[in-house]
Amino acid sequence: MRTALPGTLLVSATLLAFASPPARAAEQLLVDLSHDEIAITTGFTGTELLLFGAKEKQGDVVVVLHGPVRDAVVRRRERVAGVWVNAESMVFRGVPAYYRVASNRPLEEIAPARILAANGITAGTLDLAGTTDVPAARRAQFQDGLNRNRTRQGLYGYDPRGVAIQGDRLFRTTATFPANVPTGPYRVNVYLFDRGKLEARRESTLVVRKVGLGADVFNFAHRQATLYGVIAIVVAVFAGWLAGVVFRR
Repeated sequence: MRTALPGTLLVSATLLAFASPPARAAEQLLVDLSHDEIAITTGFTGTELLLFGAKEKQGDVVVVLHGPVRDAVVRRRERVAGVWVNAESMVFRGVPAYYRVASNRPLEEIAPARILAANGITAGTLDLAGTTDVPAARRAQFQDGLNRNRTRQGLYGYDPRGVAIQGDRLFRTTATFPANVPTGPYRVNVYLFDRGKLEARRESTLVVRKVGLGADVFNFAHRQATLYGVIAIVVAVFAGWLAGVVFRR
């Protein structure tokens, strides 16, 4: 039968194990999240996630949160006869619904652009794959529009001073999830760079999901789309009739 270690002894053992030379590069990083699930209820107004950890050696820390990948449609609006209407549109494939980067100092001071790009790290905006038969300049306009819209919605972001390092070993950062945060699986990647070279990388997972009545309605609407549409029409007609009766009185 195994016996549990006393708290002080357990902490000491953990520190000693971490202080010893790592057998693999990944062991140079210890990372944890304040919670591994974000539950969206009816009254959800957004939340913050705390990421904290320790590194075995000196270096720079970069944290990347990558949301579920989906296709995105970007539309350009034009004014026609005094009315704003949708004109051109472009579909971008495999776009992360959420993308946030934080580091302890600006990325350009941490590593060369080619190394950052090879690890999927950018300054809060993404180089997206759109329609190939559209001129590059035109595609870039729609891409900038998508990045700009997602940033305004709080879904994309970059904080070059968002990671706080204490004593050259401990670090922490917080990530904000707005009320409109998409549901699905998220990847949390933490990178350790030393003089421009990638030394270690850790990946954690996070799940954002709906719970409660809102989740039940959402699931029903997707699984029984036709029935949900009929019910919605019936409810709307009944509400209109009821409002008419009330106002007649």
